[in-house]
Amino acid sequence: MAGNIFVANTTAEVNLVASSETILIRLIPPASHALKVKEWGVFFDGISVTADPIITKLFFANTSFGGGMTTHVPTRRVGNQLLSQAVVQTWGTVSSENKADSSGIVAIREVHPQSGYQEKFSYGDEPIVYQRTLVISVNSSTTVNAAAELVYEE
Repeated sequence: MAGNIFVANTTAEVNLVASSETILIRLIPPASHALKVKEWGVFFDGISVTADPIITKLFFANTSFGGGMTTHVPTRRVGNQLLSQAVVQTWGTVSSENKADSSGIVAIREVHPQSGYQEKFSYGDEPIVYQRTLVISVNSSTTVNAAAELVYEE
């Protein structure tokens, strides 16, 4: 870990289809490279006060995913090196794909669709991603839009 902090986020709101699990972000570190998750969050724009909570998961996945993914380079937030010398190693991906293998659950949260949830891991408690994929997925009983972000250190 070189102390370079990056954020991978959805590039636009993702329209959630009711009662269908949707992947918002999939983070894939390069081979033989580890990263440390600093924080993660999901945010919704629901309008119903009585709507059921949205099941939100942060998990490790060991299986490959099909199509529907859009690759983008995460944004560098802060680091110890000059910007011109720092290279982003990890690629963030965003999807509305409905396939998820939640083989290594890190967190499951119920979030009201009129709000959001953000979690910062304390020092020494950050999940390490190595030779696996880290995924944020949601499953909503109503149709709402969602946005998500993962902050990590390389």
